[in-house]
Amino acid sequence: MKTETVKSIILAVLVLISIFFTWNIWTYQPNYNEIQNTKYVENNPLSNVTKKIHEVILPMQLLVHENQHYYGTYDEELISKLWEEMRKWELRRFRNISDEIKKEFGFDQWLNGQVEGDHKFICFMFSDTIPLSSLNTVTEWTEKDTYNIKFDRLYISFSKDSSNNTMYFVDVENEYVVQAEIESTLSETWKVIYDSAKNDFHRFILWNDRIYLPKDPLPIKSEKYITKFLSGERFKEVLFSNPSYVKKDVNGSEYTYTDSSRQLVINEGQGRVLYVNPTIDQSLTTEKGKLILQSIDFLNAHGGWISGYNDYKYFTTDQEQKIYYRLTVNHFPVFSFTDSHYTITSIIQSWGNNEIALYQRPLFYLDDFIQEEEMELPGADKVIAAIENDSSIDENEIKRIFPSYDIQSTTQPNIVYLHPVWCIELTNGKYQMINMKNAHLGGDDDGLE
Repeated sequence: MKTETVKSIILAVLVLISIFFTWNIWTYQPNYNEIQNTKYVENNPLSNVTKKIHEVILPMQLLVHENQHYYGTYDEELISKLWEEMRKWELRRFRNISDEIKKEFGFDQWLNGQVEGDHKFICFMFSDTIPLSSLNTVTEWTEKDTYNIKFDRLYISFSKDSSNNTMYFVDVENEYVVQAEIESTLSETWKVIYDSAKNDFHRFILWNDRIYLPKDPLPIKSEKYITKFLSGERFKEVLFSNPSYVKKDVNGSEYTYTDSSRQLVINEGQGRVLYVNPTIDQSLTTEKGKLILQSIDFLNAHGGWISGYNDYKYFTTDQEQKIYYRLTVNHFPVFSFTDSHYTITSIIQSWGNNEIALYQRPLFYLDDFIQEEEMELPGADKVIAAIENDSSIDENEIKRIFPSYDIQSTTQPNIVYLHPVWCIELTNGKYQMINMKNAHLGGDDDGLE
């Protein structure tokens, strides 16, 4: 074979090979579906716990109104059961009746049933105003877009005719009321609860027009738990999209993780986690309902609820659009009023342009239950006396008063004591424990019987 012929064959083969590789490059299609989901799929979540919206947003308290008499409970099982039923009701004909109520009765008089005639309601009270838009995916309520509805109380009128009832969405601070007709028939459970409230619930009194307090001492349990602490490395893995590029600095009990734009601080001394992305513009406001939904999705995505005795509930959104999910035990919120080690008991988020800008939370979690003991919180007379004798409290600034727990360290390592206390929410958004040193709790000095 001639040399020129061999060269031509080799050249032809090289051209074909070149064409083959060029075609493969042009037609290559990477699997983008897998890449898009790597942020929380490749990294192990903090836990396998996820929560639905109605499990995070639910009433704190139930009250039965009957002609200026009030009976209430904080029973979580009962409240959750009724909340589950309410979500499935069919509501029609939403109507703003705020002006009608003010003109005919006066807002506070209507709110508390201080009007003529038969005034019977079952009332659900929330820790904050809830935008109806945040419940769009979990309720059967129709005509939801008719009003920009938000509420911190739900009133259900109660009549002997169970097929003729009305719900009222009440925003107490803004004196705003939207009425809706309940098309669904109320189950027998509601009648049983209403009829048995006088005997099974606690009697409440009305104080300062909008605050309900139990007339007699309120039974409540103090509790002890073993706590454990989450690993900072776990948070690094779930919060940074590229953990391999994250740098770690250590300063005593504080660990700082950073990449090109974000920072994660693990403070073991104060038992807290702080994650910030300063590149996010937090001045961009977002509708409150949307904020709540995306904040729940964020926690579900990386298992941020944690397993064990760690029941976080939606608590409030402040004026800076920070969202708070507070640790709750037995349906009572947990605060850190007196302890220097367990300094935070809320999951806090701040968003900007649909991206997380701040994420703060406890580093500890309640792992194992140890024991509980029965005790009582003082009734209304002693609560009111304690407030009146405390010069640091302005009665006009009190928005709510409710039972809660104060988390406290014990002499035993990693064991905490949840001490029942009365808590005040002030109009400025701050929370304060009522000093009950002059109220007799009975039993030993620590309030246990």
